[in-house]
Amino acid sequence: MKKHLSALIVMTSLTVPPTAQAEYLWSFADIGLHYLDWTSHTTHRTSKQSHKDDFAYLELEGGAGFSWGELYGFFDWENPFNNRHDKPGSEQRYTFKNTNRIYLWDSGFNLYTHLYGTYGSPNGRNFHDVMGLYGIGYNFKLDNFWYKPFIAKRYTDQTYYSGNNGYVFGWVAGYDFTLWGEKFALTNWSEYEFDRADKYAKGNGGRDGINGAQALWWKPNSKITTGIQYRYADNKLGESFLQDGIIYSVKYNF
Repeated sequence: MKKHLSALIVMTSLTVPPTAQAEYLWSFADIGLHYLDWTSHTTHRTSKQSHKDDFAYLELEGGAGFSWGELYGFFDWENPFNNRHDKPGSEQRYTFKNTNRIYLWDSGFNLYTHLYGTYGSPNGRNFHDVMGLYGIGYNFKLDNFWYKPFIAKRYTDQTYYSGNNGYVFGWVAGYDFTLWGEKFALTNWSEYEFDRADKYAKGNGGRDGINGAQALWWKPNSKITTGIQYRYADNKLGESFLQDGIIYSVKYNF
């Protein structure tokens, strides 16, 4: 993993002009309270490895854009009001995500890196699952619509497996619009994992999987954003079947 990251750093340093590195364009930050309500289809189907329960989580989120690229990240604290190790799915967990896009001049293409990790202690036993991606992305924008796909090599460092672990094709997309004088936004993120390593696939739903969410956001004023998200995953999150649910969200924008 260190060898791959070192190569990426070298590529980045050769691609980004030194005079452009400090030019700031935009940024955002918020703190949110969210509640994930799994469907009965999901909660009634369990496996030996995991169990799905509804849960609340606090999230710090932010991003920034520069002339050379853009950064995004969040940190989640799951079950902040509950920490029962004797009840599956109720222990506190910590999740983080960081994505970076280093622009390849004005081509629309970019070097893409992505780091995601979750830590917890189900049944009192420590668990972690960290995913590192490095690949190529693209930025597309037309009026109020934007679409940012990527394809990347995947490396996994998990409690039960560490090593190269196939590829991921994914995207983030959104559309901002006004209705009845109010500001709304539709957003989607999706990730399709494929060609997973055989050893990893045996305990994690197979050779491929899907993970993502579709959201509708309402922005009543500059400080508050509320939203409802449809969360979905298949052959992912420790299960070999389709899992889905609704996330209810409210954010305070800094």
